[in-house]
Amino acid sequence: MQVRHAAPTGDRPSRHRRKVTARHRALKVIATGLVATLLAAFAAVGERIRQLDANLKSLDITELISHTQAPTERAPEATTAAPLDPFGGKAVNILITAIDSRAGANHDVVSDTVGSLLNDVNMVAHISADRSRVDILSIPRDTLVTMPACQRPDGSMAGEDSSRMINEAFAKGAAGDPEMRAEGAACVFLTMQAVTGIKLDGFIMVEFAGFASVVDALGGIDVCVPEGLIGSKTDIDLTPGVHHLDGVLALAFARTRSGKTYTSGYLTGSDTDRINRQQQLIATVVHKVRASGDLTSLPRLNSVATAVTTSLYLNPELASVTKLAGLAYALRDIDMDHVSLFTPPWYDDPYQQYRVRLSESGVEGRFGGYGAPQIFEAIALDQPIPGTAPYKLAHNEPGDQSVEADEDFTTPLSAVPATCAVAGQGDNG
Repeated sequence: MQVRHAAPTGDRPSRHRRKVTARHRALKVIATGLVATLLAAFAAVGERIRQLDANLKSLDITELISHTQAPTERAPEATTAAPLDPFGGKAVNILITAIDSRAGANHDVVSDTVGSLLNDVNMVAHISADRSRVDILSIPRDTLVTMPACQRPDGSMAGEDSSRMINEAFAKGAAGDPEMRAEGAACVFLTMQAVTGIKLDGFIMVEFAGFASVVDALGGIDVCVPEGLIGSKTDIDLTPGVHHLDGVLALAFARTRSGKTYTSGYLTGSDTDRINRQQQLIATVVHKVRASGDLTSLPRLNSVATAVTTSLYLNPELASVTKLAGLAYALRDIDMDHVSLFTPPWYDDPYQQYRVRLSESGVEGRFGGYGAPQIFEAIALDQPIPGTAPYKLAHNEPGDQSVEADEDFTTPLSAVPATCAVAGQGDNG
């Protein structure tokens, strides 16, 4: 008699079992594909990080500055730190310097043939231990200082100098050779420490071509030029209003100190006048990097990352994409209202035209009456500096006049948008 529901015989699987096995195989294939895709993605990211790391140019100045004792670290540490922060929640002071050289690719973005080799931009970027504040201190390039002894490329020492312009430090260390970047950077580093008494944790150095390439990678930047600008030694002619600048024009905008405006006559030729423009450019670039929708585009982000990493010279402790990214991540929530760019009090040297000296005494109503030494002390102790107004950009609402511009000491630009709006050159977006 035939059994209607007899169990399958031999190795013939049931229909249910065949379906389950097929599903398991499909899931295994999908899982294997996902894992392979993730591994490939991680490998691609890792390879891209290695490529970007290879772009960074590390300059080890440890031995070059070993003959001079560094200032004492005096800032208290924060109680907490972001997990990726390479400085572990301590206050950070980074030298930012830009080198005026026509060597190599720099010649392609500068129209003149001047043979100078100067550290034209000298800043200390102070990042508070709690990562809530960034203060960027500018020392005018024409400031007369006592420059410490610096080691030359041949191992000899260039002795201490008094009343020497701070922008001669790079050439002093490099012995006039633009390729001797480590020695030049070391001398700028030592000079800025000696002048300010602030212990520096690292440095970032950029040359003309590097700055221009970063601006171009960002797609250019918008600046407000309320009085217009015509350079006599730079190829720039900007009518009053808002202008979109590419890398070469942005560089010319930052470098111009001789020429005239459309409304108020000739420029003085002093570096202290153009510091305002340099600070405006830096603030605008920082804002665009943080806020621009363009950077949500992977090609644009990749272009910016490539431009930045190929443009910079750093000390080994900073010359790492992961470390720079970690520091940027720690600052991810900072608002531009907590970023200040300023110049300490200074006065004209009575014996040398266009030369200035840092003022030890303060001025009433500015920086709480602090002189330059007190400002340096506040930075070293990680304390807010009185009177450093939040830096305002040309994207602010027209008519915002909450902070008056201070031509001599600090350079908030809250009044600039209204000026540009009056000029009728478009909105300030």
